[in-house]
Amino acid sequence: MREIPLTAIAITILFSFGACKKNDSPSSARTVQNLSGSYVLTSLIWTSNGISANVYDSLPACEKDNIMQLLTDRTAHEIDGKVKCDPPEADTVITWNLSANGDSLYFGDLGTFIKSWDGKTLVYTGIVWGAALQVTGTTTLVKQ
Repeated sequence: MREIPLTAIAITILFSFGACKKNDSPSSARTVQNLSGSYVLTSLIWTSNGISANVYDSLPACEKDNIMQLLTDRTAHEIDGKVKCDPPEADTVITWNLSANGDSLYFGDLGTFIKSWDGKTLVYTGIVWGAALQVTGTTTLVKQ
């Protein structure tokens, strides 16, 4: 008779620990809270007239390690990384926002379309300003 209560206690303890398991997977819901964080640029592709160019590979090392912080107050800070440019780049601050339906990001006045977001990797596209031709940029950021 004593085995039944001990078995019940063992099962209760087992389920208690299982219920307390921490969820380490980041949320892929597109919210300001989930998108906020520090990112590093891992890819930058520009496309025009069907021709794509890997712009990331041509960036100097001092720009590749910069940190992009998206804060919950909807300010974005680009912070110079460990490798410093000469002359040093000033940290820039702009506003950012998420569209109501979560399919677009806005950096200042520049609108971009979110191609994918899995809770860690953010990929978005937008028109590159200042280019002589219409150029679409695809940016990949990885959350740190």
